[in-house]
Amino acid sequence: MKKTGLLCLVLLTSFLASAQNGTLVQDLEEEETGKGRVTVEMDSRLDSLLGPKCAALSGESVKATGYRIQIYSGNNTRTAKENAGQAEKYIQENYPQLPVYTIFKSPRWTCVVGDFLYFEEAYETMRLLRRSKAQFKQMIILRNQEINVPI
Repeated sequence: MKKTGLLCLVLLTSFLASAQNGTLVQDLEEEETGKGRVTVEMDSRLDSLLGPKCAALSGESVKATGYRIQIYSGNNTRTAKENAGQAEKYIQENYPQLPVYTIFKSPRWTCVVGDFLYFEEAYETMRLLRRSKAQFKQMIILRNQEINVPI
């Protein structure tokens, strides 16, 4: 119950903070060097209906308990670091939407991917990775991991 209340408080705070940033239309029309220009022509009443821009656009996230997929684990320090780095590079190149974490907890190097709230999401992603060309040998789903959830 405390976690739910805390999550609601964080969401409310981020919503109020994002309200100070203006609306989505104002953000679209903002000029930035090196980028194109967007002009939105609409009734001003629509702008008030759209409301403030979403906090998710700013890349904010909260910590939660969820699932991650371990794609590599090795304890030979010299080669394990290289292998974990290769696994991370492969995921970043072929699955850029998946966050990758390379972790060293002595004497073990591990490479884990994803921030999943639900087991089903992690399982489907693991099935997708199993069909990939990299053929990670011992993938497992890790439970009770501290994950980053975008708001």
